[in-house]
Amino acid sequence: MTSPKDDIDPLDATTIADFARCLRTVRLRAGNPSYRTLQQWGERNKIPLPRSTVQDALAGRRLPRKALVIGLVRAFGVPASDRRWEIAWTRLADRTSSPTTPRTQLQQRLTSDFAAAGLLRVGATYLSELEWKDLFADVTELDVVVAYGQTWSNLHARELAQVAARPDSCVRVVLADPDDELTVAVLADRFDTTRDELRARITATRNAYETLRRPDGARIEVYYRPGDRVFSFYRFDDIAVVGLYSHSRARGAAVPVFVCARPGELYEFVQDELAVILDQSRPA
Repeated sequence: MTSPKDDIDPLDATTIADFARCLRTVRLRAGNPSYRTLQQWGERNKIPLPRSTVQDALAGRRLPRKALVIGLVRAFGVPASDRRWEIAWTRLADRTSSPTTPRTQLQQRLTSDFAAAGLLRVGATYLSELEWKDLFADVTELDVVVAYGQTWSNLHARELAQVAARPDSCVRVVLADPDDELTVAVLADRFDTTRDELRARITATRNAYETLRRPDGARIEVYYRPGDRVFSFYRFDDIAVVGLYSHSRARGAAVPVFVCARPGELYEFVQDELAVILDQSRPA
């Protein structure tokens, strides 16, 4: 793991949330090692770094043990001679020893959880047209995981074409598998359409992405995945937009939408899901 830059000063932290934010920044600058990588590092160096405990420390849910903090920053490449983390921990331990009300403690935990998740926004509608354009502006890795997403791809045809023209970019799209009868039956019922119409929509979306391919343009990959969908998401490099599906058959029903960024637990969940989904998919 590479050493982080020296411009992160834990002594500036006045709350547990501030301290956790410093830890997350050091982790990011160390290459954003996974929890598994940190646990393996700890095993090699005889410093216990269990996943759940590290998650709590980075989330700022409570002040972690001093030994865990010291081991964690060493795993991130901070030299043993840097005593600021130990001093900062001691200061916070003294401050947090004073009594607080249950409501204050709850507010602090919720604030820390929001930050640790990497949440930028939570709402019941998707982003505005302008915000989507901002995400498209400099994206190099675009992942789209949907049932068929025909409306979205049509609305952003121009931006998708611009991304496809960049030779250093990659667009990966995962659609429902039109050849899997159970998948088609479940989704056709959900979207209140016929099976043939659902297949037609999936095929039309696949064709739309395939026509974006250029000899000297971005890498365009389209996949089919069998199985139901409980959410869809769009990943633009370090930002992901996640939308749930409604049980209502009415089009336009408001659904929860989450916008999250790296580093963050929700973003990491999206990344992990993407890896699993791609493993379950086949080229379209």
